[in-house]
Formats: sequence, structure tokens, C-alpha cells
Amino acid sequence: MRPVRQLTLVIAGFVLLALLLDAFIGAFQPVVASEESEGVLRTIDENGEVYENRLAVIDDGGTLWLQSGHHFRGWYHRLVRNPEVELLYHGEVHAYLAVPLDTPDTEARIKNLLKQHVGAYRFYLIRTLLLFADMKPVRLDLRQPEPAA
Repeated sequence: MRPVRQLTLVIAGFVLLALLLDAFIGAFQPVVASEESEGVLRTIDENGEVYENRLAVIDDGGTLWLQSGHHFRGWYHRLVRNPEVELLYHGEVHAYLAVPLDTPDTEARIKNLLKQHVGAYRFYLIRTLLLFADMKPVRLDLRQPEPAA
């Protein structure tokens, strides 16, 4: 009976540790990409309040992608509600329309790009710490400026 109790405690301890890491990552959103691959995403909530989040930006031959790999990402939920966002990237701010693409093909493409970018070991380490939460790829389409009236 004792080995079963010990195994249960080890499993419970791992789950608790993983949940604490998951909450920490969700709250503070560390980025493991190099600084040249980071951008600052600006989203707006229902009350017009602007939020800024530092994120890894995936450049796929000129197409910019973000990916939410965590359950608690407030920025992802805000851009779903209001897809008009801004991104500060390489010292320039541009307006984008955020297009969440939650398809298996897109997810596989983003996973491969991330593995190439950070390496397979770091990719799987990060995914493990995030408890393999669903990845939510977001393509950023450049918005055209509003025509002057």
C-alpha cells in the first residue's frame, strides 16, 4: 500500500508543480525567442483599454504569425473579440488584422517553424511546461490605412 501512496504523491506533486508553472507562464508570459524575433502586440478590450504584450513573432517568408500556446492568454481572447491590432516589430509599428487559424495544417506549420526557430528540445520543453495546451496560431494581415474623408 505504501508504494501506491508514494506514487500518488509524486504524481500529485508533479501535477501541482506543472499547474503552478502554467499559472506563472500565463501571468508573466516569458518569451524564449531572441530579441530580434520579439514584438509588442497591442490589443484593445471592450472598454477601449489598450494592452501590450511582448511575444515571439514567427516570420514565415514575410507572413507574420503569433501563437498562443497557453490557456490563460488574455491577448488572444482580446484579439478574437477585436481583431484590429498593432504590432511593434523591428522598431516599426504597423496595424494588422489578426486572423486566428485554428486548423490542423496551420498548427502543424507553426509547430515546425517554432522547432526550426528555437530547436526541438526547447520547443518540447516549453510545450511540456505548458501542459501541452492547444496551440492557437494567429496570422497577422497588414491593414490598409483608412481613406481620408
